[in-house]
Amino acid sequence: MSFLFDIHVHTAESSNCGRVTAADAVKRYRALGYNGLCITDHMNKQNAENRGNTYEEKARDFLKGYRAAREAAGDDFKIILGMEIRFLDADNDYLVFGLDEEKIFKADLTMFENLREFRKFADENSLIIFQAHPFRQNMKIVDPALLDGMEVYNGHGGHDSRNDIAYRWAEKYGLRMSSASDFHYDTGMEPGGIYLDEMPEDSAHLAKLLLENRYKLKTFVTGTSDRNS
Repeated sequence: MSFLFDIHVHTAESSNCGRVTAADAVKRYRALGYNGLCITDHMNKQNAENRGNTYEEKARDFLKGYRAAREAAGDDFKIILGMEIRFLDADNDYLVFGLDEEKIFKADLTMFENLREFRKFADENSLIIFQAHPFRQNMKIVDPALLDGMEVYNGHGGHDSRNDIAYRWAEKYGLRMSSASDFHYDTGMEPGGIYLDEMPEDSAHLAKLLLENRYKLKTFVTGTSDRNS
């Protein structure tokens, strides 16, 4: 048995660019046959500018979408905490897994200078990092050794994410691959996702399954289903 998750999903509650409430996202994905979502709202200086005066206030605001999704999901649909983080040095975005609410408050996550600096924090807190849409316009190449994986299918129809190049790059450097929708609103592209071997209990369990390659890609660059990761 496998469990279908979208692991790159934004909410209107916590991402400035989100246009769908957490409750409506849960309703949509449940109807599509998914078993759960990883809510990866934006954590960066720009997104947090108007969301409280202190980092603690900004962090609580960041969690609103995740908490609203959990409330809407009930017992038959799983919600996992994730994050899409951006650092001060570039426009690159990274998906972070392995989080809990306590880790969100451990440091000001809007103020990390670069990936290398954050990599130390991630290792100290058992987090894993996948680069999101790495070949979208204005993205920069990073040292693959700083990554645990790479998003090779990004289903956001409003951008050209050059998924084929991302796949070839991940293959070249032996990086784990992920597929996701980058959901903000209905863009008309095929929804992404992964099939997991187990139902993840939380973000730490999801990170473990990803690290152990215990999943398959739902949508694979050109839309082919059920490809091995």
